[in-house]
Amino acid sequence: MRRLCAQRGLEVHGPLDGIAEPVAEGPRLALDKRGVTLRLLNREYRAGSELDWQTIERQIASRLGRFHLHYHEFFLPKCRGDVLPATPKQIWQWIAGWIQNYSLPSSVYSPDAWHPYVISRRIPVWVKLFSLYPPEGPLAQRVLDSLSAQARWLRKNLEFDVRGNHLIQNLRGLAVAGAFFAGSEPDEWLRTATKLLFRECREQILSSGEHFERSPMYHVDVLLALADMRDAFQAALGKAPDYLDAVIAKMAEFLGKVLHPDGQIPLFGDSTLDLTPSPRQVFARLRMDFPNLQPEQAVSYQVGDYWIYREGGNFVIFDVGPVGPDHLPAHAHADLLTFEASWSGKRLVVDAGVHDYEDSLERAYCRSTRAHNTLEINGQNQCDVWSRFRMGRRGWPGILHRDSISPFHYAWCTHNAYRHLGCPEVRRLIMCIEKGPWLIADWVTGRSEARLASRLHIPGERSIGSVSQDAITIELPPDRLLIEPGSASGHTWAQQTAQYFPHFGIKESAHELVLEGTTPNVLVWQIRSHAAESAGFAGGDRTASVVHRGHECVVFFEGKS
Repeated sequence: MRRLCAQRGLEVHGPLDGIAEPVAEGPRLALDKRGVTLRLLNREYRAGSELDWQTIERQIASRLGRFHLHYHEFFLPKCRGDVLPATPKQIWQWIAGWIQNYSLPSSVYSPDAWHPYVISRRIPVWVKLFSLYPPEGPLAQRVLDSLSAQARWLRKNLEFDVRGNHLIQNLRGLAVAGAFFAGSEPDEWLRTATKLLFRECREQILSSGEHFERSPMYHVDVLLALADMRDAFQAALGKAPDYLDAVIAKMAEFLGKVLHPDGQIPLFGDSTLDLTPSPRQVFARLRMDFPNLQPEQAVSYQVGDYWIYREGGNFVIFDVGPVGPDHLPAHAHADLLTFEASWSGKRLVVDAGVHDYEDSLERAYCRSTRAHNTLEINGQNQCDVWSRFRMGRRGWPGILHRDSISPFHYAWCTHNAYRHLGCPEVRRLIMCIEKGPWLIADWVTGRSEARLASRLHIPGERSIGSVSQDAITIELPPDRLLIEPGSASGHTWAQQTAQYFPHFGIKESAHELVLEGTTPNVLVWQIRSHAAESAGFAGGDRTASVVHRGHECVVFFEGKS
């Protein structure tokens, strides 16, 4: 690193002012009479007027927090039309301080500041700032020297060990640097990024358009990285690779199909609402129309490994895919067959989100089965999640079966994650009836006696009305909902307090509804408007029958899926 920092920087080829936007709402820099305040991962750090980098770095306990410090994304406007958090001159003075602390041959080496993933995020920030507001005098050359050293270090340290979204970000940083600088060395960076990106897109972007780590948050992150690379290739080479437009369009289409009616992502896997830009900003960046998320007529459809039902502001998304790629479960949770839901445009059933990436109780909880809206057996996780990003034994889903016969829309799927407990197959059926109730039914096959627990997590901001033996009332103006537990052969249920984490590092309360029984059994949740009639349900190993207002829908389970 010190040898690279001693080399003279490369010449500029041309500006790249359209990249690195939008950026997430989370990182913020505020400047007032008392000095600089940085907000990173929803924690604030006072820095003084000179922004003492090493003092702040020592204050930040988590490595991810230090990563966010060294991304420098808080220097940028949040989106086109927004303003800088300080004057360009002041920002460049702060960057000069960073160079003094971390990017001279005499600087103390910081493994966080020089981590290849961090460099990949920082290069586009500096390039955008240089393109729009170039520094004056000798500082310009110091910035180019440091940028060149960072790109050279990145080229030597691409994260082939981690792969996934990290490697995509590495290629983004390399492509942006290759387009910004002129010469044979940047040309080689561009060739490397072009070659590797084709391979990574083929592996990481599924046929549905979903990123293969199956986290909506990282899907957005990768989509924006590809958009920046497209801009870099066009600026440097006159055009982007032919396949890239199609990949970006497919990823954007997928994103639009899985959003809640509030326009935000589901909280599947490692996802929060504040570490990536809002989907509306993403579609604006891509110059694409934002999708209609509240159709007047009820519709159900499959997109990749998800079944989705929409009716006005009512929405269900049923995750029937694997937890993640077998070789890269870092952002996967033990959440097979989980679902989320909104009612009247407001979130009603939510997954846990993410509190932190530390070896903490909260991290263990967020990855556990009990933190999700799915079936838990004998109090055990579906998958052996351990450490912060590891997963051992796990299960896999079966084939999704779905149909719609107005007014019934339904999907069912299975998984085998509890086969080691003598329960070879877990089955879940979700049925949504137009203008009527929703039913979520769970049961298992096998001869072993097992304790079943099906959970629903309701945001704490939703007001609980009456609670009885038969139902709980959720006040969701202008509507009032009933959530009714049921079973085929006996159950108990309870309402208790839990937590969820839609914003990184912030604990929010949730109402946890737990429906319990023992095998053989079928556990059933029914969610309906107070004004809607309830539905009758009967289910077994071969069929399930739902009756509502004189209409009957029979679902046949033909063998194993």
